[in-house]
Amino acid sequence: MFQKIKKCLKWLGILLTTMIIIVTIAFTVSPWPSAYVIGRMFNGPVKITDKEVFRQAKKNVTVKSDVRYESTTKNNTLDIYTPKKETKPVTTLIWVHGGGYVGGDKSGLREFATKLVNDTHVAVVSINYQTAPSAVYPSQVRQVNDVIKFLKMTPMYQQKLNLSRIMFGGDSAGAQIALQYATIQTNASYAKEMAMPAELESGQIKGTISYCGPLDLQQVDKQQPKSLFMRWFINTVAWSELGDRNWRKSYTLQQASLVKQITSQFPPTYITDGNAYSFQEQGLAFEKRLQQLHVPVTSLFFNHDEKEVTHEYQFNYQTSLAQKCYDETRHFVMHYQ
Repeated sequence: MFQKIKKCLKWLGILLTTMIIIVTIAFTVSPWPSAYVIGRMFNGPVKITDKEVFRQAKKNVTVKSDVRYESTTKNNTLDIYTPKKETKPVTTLIWVHGGGYVGGDKSGLREFATKLVNDTHVAVVSINYQTAPSAVYPSQVRQVNDVIKFLKMTPMYQQKLNLSRIMFGGDSAGAQIALQYATIQTNASYAKEMAMPAELESGQIKGTISYCGPLDLQQVDKQQPKSLFMRWFINTVAWSELGDRNWRKSYTLQQASLVKQITSQFPPTYITDGNAYSFQEQGLAFEKRLQQLHVPVTSLFFNHDEKEVTHEYQFNYQTSLAQKCYDETRHFVMHYQ
């Protein structure tokens, strides 16, 4: 009996060791397993953090959900939030959701978009896009272009949306995508390099908003985060998005790093980031470059604070810092719309 148990335990040990080796190899040779794990982290249910304010704001906002826009890429849907009482086309904010390029959904913007539309009377278009690694750079930027083309070619939306007065914004990876698109629209040589002719004149873009965005991606080649989690996270999303295991030496990493690409034609910008598990140093570099170019920039950083302010802090409206960020965003939008 003892020999049988010993033999079973031996085979169980071999089986477990084999499984561990297979899983380790899978995570090493492909970004897909890690990307799946991270994607699941970003794909949880949407939580409304200030239910009473949201309930009141919702009364004044019309939402058209899951509009399908023309694109050769999958996950090509968007939500349109417009103020009920406006009878003429209003300034339109195009928003790109976060999720580390590998996850997330437009529905995560529901509370923010509803509040902002109610308070500023702009429209918000929250877009979905095909995530990495099934779609690699610059696929997501091209999908933003697909959205602009779709809205310009669809008369029914032009009755509500003033496409001559557009803002672009995003959170986390979505901020990099949105602001890269704005850079293409305002830098002719960069548009040529990206093989993406400008759909908008620079004067049509009234502002950009970056919430916790990785805007200077080249920094990840020079910096090694102390956190093992952040190392794993950055390696996974960079490999997934850029489609190159050796992404640190990839030219596309430099191309997608916006600090060197923006010009004095870049629109006024609001930018914020937390000081923990996020991309604050990249945001600070972006802000510094905007100041050098004499582009109006409003920022909210916590680099001199001892208290940890984490990635995507700005959507938890139960906190005073999120409220401060929202108030500053609201003032920015109202000023430049």
